[in-house]
Amino acid sequence: MYPDPQRLEHLSSIRDALRQISQEAAVAVEVLDSRIEDERLDGRTEVVEVRTILELIQNLTLEVSEELDAYQERHSGS
Repeated sequence: MYPDPQRLEHLSSIRDALRQISQEAAVAVEVLDSRIEDERLDGRTEVVEVRTILELIQNLTLEVSEELDAYQERHSGS
């Protein structure tokens, strides 16, 4: 039996969004690592940088959650 191309497309989109979330989290860690190693900590800059990344992750998480809900509605029971 061949997989449904639409189902594969939806799952690929969900996987790609999860991959992007993971990459953004890695960037946040790298930003903090770099600042800690260089001892460039002013209390404001690192917070702004990390918060910006966290907001992006939050938006991506909402999007992937909505995609997952849509996937479930389309493909559950089939």
